[in-house]
Amino acid sequence: MRQWVRGAVLVALLAVAPLRAQQPASAPAVRDPNLAERAYIAATAYHVIKRYFAHAEGLPADFDFEARYRAYLAEALAAPDRRSFSLASIRFFAALRNGHTGFSDSQLTQDVPRSPFRVALIDGKWTVTSSRLVGLNPGDVIAKVDGKSVAEWLAPIRPYVGVSNVAQEERYAWNYRAAMPRRFTLGTDDGRLVAVDLASVPDVPLRGRVAPDDVTVTKRPDGVLVVRIPSFDDPRFENAAVAAVKGAGDARAILFDVRGNGGGSTPVNLLAAIMTRPYRGTLYVTPLTVAESDAHQVFDGGVPALPNQMIRIGSDHTQPQPRAWAGKAAVLMDGGCGSACEDFVLRFRDGKRGPILGETSGGSTGQPYFTAFPEFGMSFRVSTKREYFPDGAPFEGVGVRPDQAIAPTRAELRAGVDTQLETATRLVLAP
Repeated sequence: MRQWVRGAVLVALLAVAPLRAQQPASAPAVRDPNLAERAYIAATAYHVIKRYFAHAEGLPADFDFEARYRAYLAEALAAPDRRSFSLASIRFFAALRNGHTGFSDSQLTQDVPRSPFRVALIDGKWTVTSSRLVGLNPGDVIAKVDGKSVAEWLAPIRPYVGVSNVAQEERYAWNYRAAMPRRFTLGTDDGRLVAVDLASVPDVPLRGRVAPDDVTVTKRPDGVLVVRIPSFDDPRFENAAVAAVKGAGDARAILFDVRGNGGGSTPVNLLAAIMTRPYRGTLYVTPLTVAESDAHQVFDGGVPALPNQMIRIGSDHTQPQPRAWAGKAAVLMDGGCGSACEDFVLRFRDGKRGPILGETSGGSTGQPYFTAFPEFGMSFRVSTKREYFPDGAPFEGVGVRPDQAIAPTRAELRAGVDTQLETATRLVLAP
């Protein structure tokens, strides 16, 4: 069954995707919504969330959706400008704590179109993985920001980040530049100060560990074919990966490198090309709305604020194809693997296809219900399904754990080498 899970990640994905996408040069100009139109956007959000949101069980027991919506509505209508309205909307959606549910405004994208640096938590320290800034290099550790601890500085940004995996919240907060101050100063652990101005980020490529823009296929001297897949959000990525499998020839093994792959559409054709045993997908629940049932609940204390009557589906079982690649295979992933990338990885594991190596994935997938307001350049999405591992174990907010952890190191970032990849290639060839 083809699963369409458009959008990134884990951003998680929503925190990143609105800032990454660029407004096409030929796109029609958008206008700011007036008061009535703001009310319409907010009312539409209320309706869609009440009807389709599948993740009420993931919210705290004392979460009061109605109170939060009323507070949001008051703020949204009183907002002094477009930016304030959109930021209020982003916070409201983020409070639902789901990586596939969120609000986007294209004009916020235009404000901060380029990432000055990227970081990851390595050995408990915020470590630069790539940078455009002079004086800030891969492997540097950020100890302070504007004289504050990183956690303290990120605290005002975290409410804008809607993620399923709370453990990754700060990671995504670093990427949500729309809510950051335009200027701030990073303090490294060796005492250096690096000034950052989001309005004038150098127009140079990122230095350090950067995901490719397209699928790359590398035949190594040791006989391992490394297929790096940056995303599944365009069919050409999956098609290129399938072509690499079909052309693997005498490769001793295939390593699928999906680090940073934020998802797209479940790669069913790639799975068909490599799976040699039957495998299961996720099982999931989705809201079941029955008017007559709601009418009865009105007399029994009221309809729940968010959907709690669900229908359970799955898990689906898929049989292998007769001409699938039968050689050794493995997956290398990290916390940036989300959505359809996780659909791929968990099916790979369920079919006992080979080891999964690296770091735990993002822990968010699902089928969002999209609502767009093109005249304003705004949109939102609401996740309509909550997924579980095939055995019923929780997936949302948990992710896929590797069979063998391979953590990145500060030393490899400084040296410009990829120890994760080198270790993974040795492991895939192990007897």
